[in-house]
Parts: sequence; C-alpha cells; structure tokens
Amino acid sequence: MAQLLGAESIINVAGFGPPTLHALGARLASRLSSRVYNLAITNVPGPQQPLYVAGSRLLASYPVMPLTKNQAMSIGLTSYDGGVFVSVNADRDSVRDLADFVGCMRESLDELRQAARLVTGRVLRIIPSDDGPDEVSVS
Repeated sequence: MAQLLGAESIINVAGFGPPTLHALGARLASRLSSRVYNLAITNVPGPQQPLYVAGSRLLASYPVMPLTKNQAMSIGLTSYDGGVFVSVNADRDSVRDLADFVGCMRESLDELRQAARLVTGRVLRIIPSDDGPDEVSVS
C-alpha cells in the first residue's frame, strides 16, 4: 500500500510542478543519496483515460529521468491511456553503445509481446515513430 500511495503522490506532483522544481528535487536527491549505482529504472503508472489540453488530445506521455552524479543511464516507463511509454537517458561518455542497447530492448519487447499473446490471446501493438521512440499499446 505504501508503494501505491508513493506512486500516486509522484503522479500528482509531476503533473503540476514546474520543470525547475523537478530539476532542483533531482539535484537534492542526488546529493542526499549515499547509494552507489549507475542505472536507475522507474515505473510510474499514469492515467488510463485520455487527457486533453485546450481541446487537443494528449497522444503520448514519455517519462524523462534525469541523470544524477556518476550515473550512466536511466530508464523510465509510464503507462497512459492503454499504452506503455519508455524512455532511455544515458551519459554519452559512459554508454557508447546506446543504439545497441535500445535495439536489444526492442528485441526483448518483441519476445514479451509474443509470450503475452500466447498466454492472454491479446495483441500488444508496437507503433513505430518516425521522429522518436516507439509507442506500445494493448488491443
């Protein structure tokens, strides 16, 4: 229950806080943390109904996780309106083969998609984007 409340709090704060506030929070968290790690992965559930701004529908919601001191990579995952959106942020000096890593992620997602279809009978669609990452939705 504590994790669910924490995720809901993050969603509520992330939706209304200015980017500068988020950046300051990330910097403070990195200074207070005594943990040594080079990869952070997060999964934050988002709204499962479409959102609109000034009459325009939000089509995608990609998380952006900042890198902290000595961190090589971060992977963010969020859900929105039946889809799952993933972003990868990496330090170019630490992760020189990022394109290969993303390619491996896509291959793994395809394996997961095939396994899910066998178990549930549902199809996980991957919608490629010409100007950015791929969008994934379940139908």
